[in-house]
Amino acid sequence: MLLTHLDQKVAFHIPEYSQSLTLSGLEATLASEGEPPCGARWSGAIGAPEIAGCEVTKVRARAPRACTSGLLGLLLLAACSRSPAGDQPAPNAPSAPAAPPVSAAAEPTKPAAPLPVQSGYSSAALSFVPVWAAQEGGYFREQGLDVTLTRVGGGAPLLAAMNSGELDLAYSGAPALVLGYLEGLQTTIVGAMSNSLDSMVFVRPEVQTVDDLRGKSIGVSNLKGITDIAARLSLEHLGLRPDEDVFIRQTGGMGESLAALEMGTIAGVSLGVPSTFEAQKRGYRALVNTAELHIPFMGSSVGAPPRTVTERPAVAERTLRALAQATSRIKTDREFGIDVLVKYTQIDDRAVLGESLDYYRPLWLTDLYPDPKALQGVLDIEDNPAARTTRPEQIVDTRFAEQLRASGFLDQLPKE
Repeated sequence: MLLTHLDQKVAFHIPEYSQSLTLSGLEATLASEGEPPCGARWSGAIGAPEIAGCEVTKVRARAPRACTSGLLGLLLLAACSRSPAGDQPAPNAPSAPAAPPVSAAAEPTKPAAPLPVQSGYSSAALSFVPVWAAQEGGYFREQGLDVTLTRVGGGAPLLAAMNSGELDLAYSGAPALVLGYLEGLQTTIVGAMSNSLDSMVFVRPEVQTVDDLRGKSIGVSNLKGITDIAARLSLEHLGLRPDEDVFIRQTGGMGESLAALEMGTIAGVSLGVPSTFEAQKRGYRALVNTAELHIPFMGSSVGAPPRTVTERPAVAERTLRALAQATSRIKTDREFGIDVLVKYTQIDDRAVLGESLDYYRPLWLTDLYPDPKALQGVLDIEDNPAARTTRPEQIVDTRFAEQLRASGFLDQLPKE
């Protein structure tokens, strides 16, 4: 039976159901008693309705109008939702859930926009390679973060940027973040990329024993910086008192420290990688390697102001995930790590950078748990009197690292 115009009258029978529908001038009455049958289907462009367990009893038009298969199909689907028990589908009409009306069709779900994050790192030191690798490897983006990464001067400039709201996260040596907390900025450490010192103290040829250093000076890049702290802890380990038995002199940088050592204005120098390789090439002897002392001391860390931790906790949690991925990558993909170093250090000597990467890879942490014991080492050398009454637990927030541990995410990362 073909229905080509709505002014035609068509009679079918639908047992036990009655409902009236009006759609675009079409009024149809479907008669039944009880639950609506199912399986109504329209076959062909304009053709007979294929119905399982139901038939139209009356269709009448209010105005002459072409009837399309889509219009009547919508009517039949709305009227017949399921068939009574025992009814069987008619041939060529398999039973299936009724399709929703076109107007009610759900729109495709759009992926959530990445969270914008303003972050800064304090220097071009190799301890921050995991941060650079997370940016260059796309791991921040993979974790739903749109990170703007900027170099900001360490210490006071970095703390000021955090306090003013310019930075959501800061990558810095833990001593600067601890000082910010002690001075009332309420900085929080949510992750640590290393929990040990990694500097080396080199001396001139005439320094043959530890006692030969008494009354002489050691050069460091910046007072209160990592090379200064490493020098002081190394001297204490050797039984010498900093600023009494041996004097500490600020040089302004590792290059300047090496130049002063060459000129003989200082007897020793505290250096980090890759300057340590240059010192070795020039024939200077390493008096002590702080990494071998295994002194608990939190190095490069992830710091956050209070608003990030309280108002945007997802930023901290996702950041640790991205850093864990990046650290795993540089531990297992040496060439990728060297490529990152070339870009951020502006050093083209891939051999030297490869040596530097090999030195640091065992020190970088895939599990970024901020160990309170390592932070206590920072508090112990801090001059601010408030450090004597401050506990590590007041500064570190371990919940994000703990969540990462519990998730099993770290177990899935490639291992060396």
